[in-house]
Amino acid sequence: MKLTDAEILELNELCGAVVDGTLTDAQKERLSRWLKTSVEARRFYVRALGQSASLHTYASEIHAEAPDGVAPVARPVIRVSWWWVASSLAAACVVVAVWLAAGRTPPVAPAALPAGDSVARITAAKDSRWADGAVAIHPGDHVRKGQRLELDTGLAEITFDSGARVVLVGPASLDVNSAWDGTLRHGTLKATVPPQAIGFRISNPAVEVVDLGTEFTMIADGQGAADVLVLKGEVEAAPRAVVDEDSILLRAKESRRFAADGVSEVSDSEQKFARFTQPLTLDRFAPAIHYVHWSFDEAGGGVLRAGPAQRGYDAQLAVSDAAELAASRTAGHRGRAVHFDGRVYAKAKFPGISGSAPRTVAFWVRVPEDAQLSDAFTMVAWGTNVPKLRSRPVHINWNRNPAEGPLGALRTDFGGGSVTGTTSLRDGRWHHAAVSFAPGDDPDTPVQVKLYVDGKLESSTVTPGKIHAPAGRDDPALTDFVWLGCRIGNGGPRQDRFRGDIDDLFIADRGLEPNEIVALMNDNRLPVSALVSNP
Repeated sequence: MKLTDAEILELNELCGAVVDGTLTDAQKERLSRWLKTSVEARRFYVRALGQSASLHTYASEIHAEAPDGVAPVARPVIRVSWWWVASSLAAACVVVAVWLAAGRTPPVAPAALPAGDSVARITAAKDSRWADGAVAIHPGDHVRKGQRLELDTGLAEITFDSGARVVLVGPASLDVNSAWDGTLRHGTLKATVPPQAIGFRISNPAVEVVDLGTEFTMIADGQGAADVLVLKGEVEAAPRAVVDEDSILLRAKESRRFAADGVSEVSDSEQKFARFTQPLTLDRFAPAIHYVHWSFDEAGGGVLRAGPAQRGYDAQLAVSDAAELAASRTAGHRGRAVHFDGRVYAKAKFPGISGSAPRTVAFWVRVPEDAQLSDAFTMVAWGTNVPKLRSRPVHINWNRNPAEGPLGALRTDFGGGSVTGTTSLRDGRWHHAAVSFAPGDDPDTPVQVKLYVDGKLESSTVTPGKIHAPAGRDDPALTDFVWLGCRIGNGGPRQDRFRGDIDDLFIADRGLEPNEIVALMNDNRLPVSALVSNP
C-alpha cells in the first residue's frame, strides 16, 4: 500500500524531528505506531535516516583540527534542513531504524575508514582452512577494511567493530567493506546483530540485507542468486537485480530467494531453517585483559582508590580546601562519582601508559546541559613518549567546535589528529564512553582510534591535524601518569579544566571487543573468561 501525500508529509515532519533531536513524546508515539503497522513507513524511515546519516558522514570527512592552545571562537551551529537532505541524497547508504517504542535511538552511519585500518577481528573458528594463496588468518587477527576472506572449509567468526558477528561456513568468500557492512561473494554466512549494531548490512549482486536487530542466514551461489532466511527478528531485503523492485520486510521464520529473474520462495526452506537454527560450535579466542578500575565509591578523602589488586594505581585529587574536597563527591551512575567543578583535577601513576601499546579507556560521564565551551576540556588524559605522536599527550574531551563535528560529541585529540563522535554528551544525563586507542610502533601505520558511546561505535575516522612541535620527552611530570578533569601540557596540568561528573573508570591494556564494551556498560565488569586483574 503506497503512502498518500498527507502521510508522506507527516512522516517527513516526524523524521525531521528525529534528525534534529527535537522529537516529542507525542511524536515518538505517532512514529512508533507508524513503524509497527506500515511496511511503507518503515522503508521511508530507513531511507530518511540513512540519507541524514550520510550527510553527517560527508561533513565529518572535511573537519580540521583547531590550532593547539588557541581558544576557539564560538560559531553559530548551522542546522541542515532535513528537507534538503531528503531531496539531495537519494543515493546515500541506508541505515535502518530502530523501534522507538523500545526507547532506542536511531543508528548513525559511521564515517569511512582509511584503507589499512582494521574494522573487524577473527574471534572464533572451527576446523577452518583458508584458500591456497590467501593471507594466513588466525584467531585474534585483525581484518582490514576492504580485505577479502576466502574460507575453504570449516567455520570462522568475524566480529565487526560495530558489534555484529558473522560466521562464515566454508567454502565461502566475504569482502569486509567496513565496520558496518560486508559483501558475500559466494557461500554461506550466519549473522548475529545485537541492538548496538542495528543497521549492519550484508549484500551481494542479488540482494542487500539491512538488519533491524536480528539473526539471519544468507546463502549465495556465486552465480548471482542468494537465499535469505531470518532466524530471529526482522531484516529489510532490497532486491538489486530487478529494477524498481520494492524492498521486502522479512520476519522470523520467513525466507526468500533473490535472483536475476526476480524474487521467489526458497524451495527447501524447512531443511535450511532446521540446519541454521542449530547452534554452531566454535573454538573461541579470548585474550587476557589487564586493567585498572576506579569505582570512585569512597565516602570521602582525597584518594581515589583503584581496585583491590591495584593499589599502586590510586589517584590523588587536587583540591584547594576542605569545602572543595567535600563537593568533589556526588551520586554516580553506580554508587558514587567524582564531581569536577572546573577547578578540581586528579592524577594517578600508571606505568606503561605513555608507550605505544594499545589501550581502551571506558567510563561513565555526565555533562551539564548548560556546560559552556570553556568547560569542554579533558575528562581523561595521559602523556606519551611515542615519536609518531610527536610525544604529545592524548586528551579525551567533548567537542566544543561545531565546525569540527557535533557540539558536545565525544572527541579524542592526539599528536597529529583527532576523532569525533556523533552523539552529544551535553544533556545532563549519564553516558557510557569508551575510547580504543592504538598508536603502534610502526611510523608508517595509521593511529587507530575507535569511539563508542552507550555501547555503539560512533567513529573511527582520524581527521589529520597540524603537526605541532614535539612535547618534552620523558618529562617526569607527564610520563606514565593518567590525569582526570584537566588538560595537560609540558610540565603538568593546564588551567583548562572539565566540568561534569565521572564514574567507574576502566583502563585496559588492549582494544576491547564490542561485546566487552557492552559488558562494561551493562554489568560494570569484563567477561570473566577474559579477566586478568593485575595490570
